[in-house]
Amino acid sequence: MVNFLFSTFLALLSSIGFSIIANVPQRALLGAGMTGVCSWLVYYLLNLVYHSIVVPNFAAALVVGVLGFYLARRFRVPVTMIYVGALISLVPGGMAFSTLQKIAENNLSAVLKGLFNTGCVAISLALGIGVANIFNGIFYKKKRVASER
Repeated sequence: MVNFLFSTFLALLSSIGFSIIANVPQRALLGAGMTGVCSWLVYYLLNLVYHSIVVPNFAAALVVGVLGFYLARRFRVPVTMIYVGALISLVPGGMAFSTLQKIAENNLSAVLKGLFNTGCVAISLALGIGVANIFNGIFYKKKRVASER
């Protein structure tokens, strides 16, 4: 339980901290932090259930896409301002770094495994954001058409 709370707090700090580094407007920092924490919670809980890297990352990216789009409209900022901070806790940087270390050690089987896992995470994040964008386009188009009537 302590590990869960600590990792959630670190997800909030990393989301807000990276948003500050990336010059996200101050009015959007709360949205980026909330989206980062929600996506981390989805990732953490699904990782306990699935013991896989693809499904939790895909679902967390879906949360980033849907919640980030909503909060971007609410805070009146481009959606990438929310994505920048929210995705940082999901990016497989540590996995990519250890893959590069295995290259230096000439451990080919570990390199291939690391490349495959890093690629799977990156693809699942991209697909999650893409599916969320499609969903957001359909949802907000219907909402806009209904309001024009």
